[in-house]
Amino acid sequence: MQLQLPMLTVYSGPRLVPHNTVSLCTTYRQVVAMCHQLRTRTRMTNRQLAEETGCYPSHLSDYLSDDDHKREMPAKHIAAFETACGNRAITQWLAAQANLTILETFIQKKAA
Repeated sequence: MQLQLPMLTVYSGPRLVPHNTVSLCTTYRQVVAMCHQLRTRTRMTNRQLAEETGCYPSHLSDYLSDDDHKREMPAKHIAAFETACGNRAITQWLAAQANLTILETFIQKKAA
């Protein structure tokens, strides 16, 4: 007879970043760079990140640049970028810009 243990559910998706850390960013470009700096897979190359997010590698270097004249990451790549980096900094920052708390966001999502 084989003993069956209950399955433990472990969330392995992107983690939330502390609010005070996210609030340090004043621009979208800064929060994209922060999301990248806080990535859980520190040895991931930009080429790997580009492949996982569906971005062109040359565009990814623009997205992570401090230069405001370079292109910014399109919204369609945010979810994949956050998943690859292992945190939700960009989504949290966008929600804060709309003056929404995480709880309000969750309630709206559940109501829809």
